Amino acid sequence: MPPTALLLLLLGLARSAALQIAITGSNSGIGASASKMLLERGHSVIHACRTAEAAAEAVALAGGGAPMVCDLADLQSVRRFAASLSAEAPALDVLCLNAGVSPSRKAEVPARTRDGFEETVGVNHIGHFLLASLLEPVLTRSEGTVVVTASGVHDPDAPGGTVQARAAQSPASSACPDPTPDPPGRPGDRSDAYHDSKLCNVLFAAEAARRWGGGGVAVRAFNPGLITSTGLFRAARRDNFLSAALFSFVATSVARFSQPVEVGGARYAYLATAPEEEVPPGSYLSAPAATSAAATVADGFGPAAVSREAQDKELAARLWERSSAVVGLGVGV
Repeated sequence: MPPTALLLLLLGLARSAALQIAITGSNSGIGASASKMLLERGHSVIHACRTAEAAAEAVALAGGGAPMVCDLADLQSVRRFAASLSAEAPALDVLCLNAGVSPSRKAEVPARTRDGFEETVGVNHIGHFLLASLLEPVLTRSEGTVVVTASGVHDPDAPGGTVQARAAQSPASSACPDPTPDPPGRPGDRSDAYHDSKLCNVLFAAEAARRWGGGGVAVRAFNPGLITSTGLFRAARRDNFLSAALFSFVATSVARFSQPVEVGGARYAYLATAPEEEVPPGSYLSAPAATSAAATVADGFGPAAVSREAQDKELAARLWERSSAVVGLGVGV
């Protein structure tokens, strides 16, 4: 075997050895599916969930793992989790930023996190930003990986990607308001908060890759695809159960542009464990088509272009600085 091929084989085997993996929101959806797959392959999983009950549910669904509380809607809870994990698991191989919420379109006022942020951006971006920042030293020690769950709707020009102009121009100011009891919002655009949060996720992944790559932390993001059976559609089901159920049936069983949760789980498990030779740092992966069930690069689940807004390095840097400020981290952290 040529020396280069042998080196790549050894690197792949090293990456596939048992890993210590923390996953937020692993009590449902693709997080639960991925956790089960990862445990079956011999990896260790830390279930970072919003309540002790949810963490226990995650353990039961996955068939194992360590339950811990990490409420992304409460920055103090995020800090406690990061401190405990840093003390109990000095080495962390993979941090999966998976948990997510989507707002009700019927809500007259936006839901808020404990710290006063609009809930969707607060959980999907701000809570995860603080968590990853606090665990970056632990990840650096193990030359670990951060996996960011993004979405195709981060692109205003993509189907469903109706991010409002103000957010696309400056999520650093519009999506990250001051943490007051009732911060300034964008009246009437509840559904766009999710799209804004996903743009923030892609921008964060790109900026984290630039800032942390020198220390050995690899950051990769992916679009899991449309999966209507996950908790992200909880608010839609509450708003109009029949409409949501009909959409899910057509999307999954007729048009097939929605994938089963197991496909999203397989994609997540792959992103968490794939060697850098297959998924280099800074990658953004997506399926070649909404109807594709591909879950690996070899199958076609591969590098994809991000939106024009997500390619804006200056915007990513501004979002990082603004996010650092609102969560109480030093500028430039």
